[in-house]
Amino acid sequence: AQGCTIKLTPMQQQLMEMFMSAPDYTLTKQQICDALWPKKDDASETLYTLIRRLKPIVEQHSDLKIEVGRGRAYSLKTR
Repeated sequence: AQGCTIKLTPMQQQLMEMFMSAPDYTLTKQQICDALWPKKDDASETLYTLIRRLKPIVEQHSDLKIEVGRGRAYSLKTR
C-alpha cells in the first residue's frame, strides 16, 4: 500500500487474504462468516463491524475499496 506497511488486526489481515485469493476478488457474506467465525450462528453484525473498520484503512492507504453488493457479497475493487 503506497510503499508503507499497514497495521491490520488478525481478522482484517485474514479477510484481505481471502479477498486476494477469491475469484473476481468477491466473497459472499456467508463465505466470510463461515471462514472467520465458524462456530457463530449469525456473525452478520460482527462482519459488518469488521468491514466498517477495514474500509477506511484500505481506502486511505491504497487505490482499493471494498464494495457491498446488495448485502450478500463484498468485493475488493480499484478506485
